[in-house]
Amino acid sequence: MYEFIKKLVKSIVPTSFIRKNDKLLRRFVSLLYRGNAYECNICNFTMNKFIVLSNGNKLCPKCGSLPRTRRLWQLIEPTIAGKDILQFSPSKSLSDRIANSNPKSYVTTDYEDEFEADKKHDIQAIDELDNSFDIVICYHVLEHIPDDRKAMSELYRILRPNGSCYIQTPFKDGEIYENPEITTPEGRLEHFGQSDHLRIYSVPGLKSRLEEVGFRVNVLDFEVLMENRFGLNSSETILEAIRHR
Repeated sequence: MYEFIKKLVKSIVPTSFIRKNDKLLRRFVSLLYRGNAYECNICNFTMNKFIVLSNGNKLCPKCGSLPRTRRLWQLIEPTIAGKDILQFSPSKSLSDRIANSNPKSYVTTDYEDEFEADKKHDIQAIDELDNSFDIVICYHVLEHIPDDRKAMSELYRILRPNGSCYIQTPFKDGEIYENPEITTPEGRLEHFGQSDHLRIYSVPGLKSRLEEVGFRVNVLDFEVLMENRFGLNSSETILEAIRHR
């Protein structure tokens, strides 16, 4: 129901109005979910339940955070104060929280204008100086990029030594699956799971490509064995790509 209403609203209300009034609209929605059983660790809203999307993800009714966003915040929160941070395709909930957590600098970028952002960087040719950032967040981006190896090299270039890039994409078992002959939205939806995806990574495959450009990669596997207060996914993998020199 939530997804149907959201789609309907987007079809009749200008995107600029929705973005401008997003917090107010969500505040009204959240009134229906007030309680103490669950909590969003990004906006600290307590609720009787999360909004459950058709794919099973649990959405915060107050700030719109997804489980992967709440997990990422749980991971990076202790490290961001005083750091220079770059985030691709920033969700509003997380970007607000990072901006208010005392980073030295915080730059957001979105090439397709799907998110509010400071800049419009092409990840294959990032218009930032070498060694500019301590932390880069690159979530659900690389699967959209034609030359993903070039993008990975650019991420390596803009990080400082010992800086970390947090990366997540959809994953599959086995090898990376890509086929440059599949070019239509319909074909990409059938083969890669989404009409604008160009490949499906495996964890070992993505790790290997990141290592090829110089990264040292930590594979962070998370498991939740029971219902949890923060509505996190039962299992999740994040790659921390570290520039070691």
